Amino acid sequence: MNKKAGNGVPKKQSAKKTPRKPRRAPKQRKTSHSRVVQFPEVRGLTVEKVVLSTDSDFPCVSIRFQDNTDLTVLVDPWLTFQVDYSRWKAGNQKILKRWPVFRSDGK
Repeated sequence: MNKKAGNGVPKKQSAKKTPRKPRRAPKQRKTSHSRVVQFPEVRGLTVEKVVLSTDSDFPCVSIRFQDNTDLTVLVDPWLTFQVDYSRWKAGNQKILKRWPVFRSDGK
């Protein structure tokens, strides 16, 4: 909206001001510990059972295979887990079962 000068002629905006460029969102930094770890030793093995232990002495996820081998992942006791079992088809995920959130007591 232009204001009128005393002589009735509308004032023009200063040509010195340029329109502001929109601000860019800051880049999200990956933390140094953010990575994917794979375990090729268990590729192709058939899983017999999976156990999540929230025992304060030995918090872990243990995956037992039919050949009596076991992959055990020790867990920091201050973590929270949300577990979903799902099927993927054509890039779409269908949740088949969702468990309650698991929280360890951190003792």
